[in-house]
Order: sequence, then structure tokens, then C-alpha cells
Amino acid sequence: MGKGTYIAKIALAILVLLSGLGSAYAQKGQKGKEKPFTVVIDPGHGGVDPGALGRSSKEKDINLKVSKLLAKMIEEEYPEVKIIFTRKTDVQIPLVRRANIANDAGANLFISIHSNASKNRSANGCETFTLGAGSSAEAKAAAMYENEVILSEENFEEIYKGFNPRSSESYIIFELMRGQDMEMSAELAQLVQKGMVKHTKLNNRGVSSAGFLVLHRTVMPKILVEIGFISNREEEKFIASEAGQKKLAKGIFEGFSEYYKLYGNPKREISDYSSDSSADDDDINVTPKNKKTGKAVAEEGMPVFKVQIFATDKPLKSSDKRLKGVKAEYYKEKKLYKYTYGSTTDYNEAVRMRKDISKKFREAFIIAFIDGKKTDTQKAIRIFKENNR
Repeated sequence: MGKGTYIAKIALAILVLLSGLGSAYAQKGQKGKEKPFTVVIDPGHGGVDPGALGRSSKEKDINLKVSKLLAKMIEEEYPEVKIIFTRKTDVQIPLVRRANIANDAGANLFISIHSNASKNRSANGCETFTLGAGSSAEAKAAAMYENEVILSEENFEEIYKGFNPRSSESYIIFELMRGQDMEMSAELAQLVQKGMVKHTKLNNRGVSSAGFLVLHRTVMPKILVEIGFISNREEEKFIASEAGQKKLAKGIFEGFSEYYKLYGNPKREISDYSSDSSADDDDINVTPKNKKTGKAVAEEGMPVFKVQIFATDKPLKSSDKRLKGVKAEYYKEKKLYKYTYGSTTDYNEAVRMRKDISKKFREAFIIAFIDGKKTDTQKAIRIFKENNR
């Protein structure tokens, strides 16, 4: 057995073990009656774990204050939404417990609030993360830093099944996974990032992916927000100030609000994101504007794979800078125009397309359609594999 094969098998075993607990929680409460749309807000760090330290402030305190402001804004605007905190006071909550709180509640969203830090004191700006292997060296470093908190938890080796937050090999598990909530998480991240930049005028570090354990353990759409650099003297003053925290909370709230308007159906259950169902109950017809040849045509009942690069609330001109020179087409889902790159009936080719386009769009991900309607990507992959043995 080659070293690469051995590492991949070990990583897959860790993935199964880490995911098992979350899968069990995904089934809880689905037989009940209508549940309120539930948001779990997770203020990072706490108690003996201060998080990153600034000159005059601690990350744990800033995270909690912004989280409480965010919750207040949601409660005032959407009283029907249920808010749950992973912590409301200065206490340390293990990462696995934070995820379990969300899973136990059958939450619709998980938002983790953090403050960034870097040895480079000039580093600045806000950033929003989804779960993934790490879209850059900086993203991977951020995840490693946040995950190191498990080393202070009791029985962490047993609880996290041998996961070593300092070992790059442990992060292979995030290469192997493609959660069913990936698209929803990416949309929420884009909306939140847009809102933060709008209200704070901070440097836009964009949306990235990284292997955060607290996100991996949750079974609903989730994001981790880095609101600014506490290690930057000027930015620390901003994120530690009452005015700055209100602007940050307002930006995150605005992103949540846009998401809630699109997907905030109280009747929606977590099962909507399960591997055997469509990502959305609505029929979504593909109406591409680009009629050039080369577009994949599949047999009836067979999948077509595309790479989604971003979403916007308005259709764009082909010359729009946001397209970065890429020839893309879009499909409309609810109120969003979702732009895609490429089209193929070969999943392996779709993987290559995603790798290629991720050089320009780091958060690109694969989606699938069957007979012109959007379908669950994992279901499409299974169909492809069954027909290409």
C-alpha cells in the first residue's frame, strides 16, 4: 500500500468518525410539527481561552459583544426567529459542544464570530469562511490556529478521534468531504461578507474556505466570520469600540436578513439538505444566456455538472469586472442569479474545471442538473459512478 493511499484511508476513517455524531443529530426533531427558523450564534473562545490578544482587548470579549448585538438585531426585526447562543457569558465551551448545541436544536444556521490575528501587524480586513480544505495558505493557518483550542480540552484525543490540529495530514478529511449544505453556506458567506464591507468599510478579504472543526461538526449551513484583526493597532480600536461593533453586527445582520428572505421558510427542515433530496423543493429551470456550442447535452435522467462561481441579486453584463473575464452563464434561483462556468456530463472533468477556475474564484464549487432542473450534487455523482463502472 502506497503512502498516499494509506493517508487517504486514514483521513477517510477520521472523517467518518467525526461525522458520525453530527449525522445522528441531523435526524432529531424532524418528526415534530412546525419549528421556528433557528439561528445558533457562536461567540468564539471564552473563559480560560481568551483567543487572540490585542494591546488592550481580548478576542473572547469582542466576539461576545458583537454576537449579542447581532442577536438583538435579528430578534427586533424577525421576532419569529429563534436565537440560541453557544455561550452568553465568559465561559469556555469545547468545540464539539458548540456544534452539538446547534445539532440538538435542529438549527437552520450556525454563525461563529471571531476576531483575526497575524504576526504581520499590518494585516487587516474582514473575512468570512465556509468549511473546506483551505483555499489559501492563510486560510489553512487560520483554521489551524482556531482548532488548536482543542488541545486544552479534556480527553481531546478521544473526543476528536486522533485529529491533530497542527498536522497538515489531518486536514485531508476536508478535501474528501463535500457537504450538502455547501452551496447554502457559500451564499450566506457571500451575503454576510458584502454586508460587513458595506457597513464597516474595512478591507475586503473576501470569502474563503478552511478546515474549522467547529464548522465540520455542524449539520446545517454554517459560516465562521473573522470581523477584523485584533493584532492591527488601528483595527483593534475599531472592533473593540462600541461604534465599530454595532457596524460589524449590522453588516452581519444585513447578510443574514438577505439570506432569510430567500430561505427563511419556518417549515423547512434540515432534511431538505439531506444527500437523497434536492437542495431546494422548488423546480429550478436552467435558462442559460450563452448559446455557444460546446454545452453538454445529457441523456434523459443523466446529470450535467457545472461549476458555480458566485451569486448576485442582479444579472451582469458580460463585460462586468466581477466575471474576471470568464465566459459564464447563469440560472435564477429564487431572487439570486447564480453564475456557472463550464458544462460537462463527466464528473471527473467537472473536478478539473473547478480546480482550474478556483484560481480566479476561490469558493467555486460543483453543482448538478438533471433534465434541466437542479439536483443534489451527491445524488448526481452516484448516478455518474453507477453508469461509468
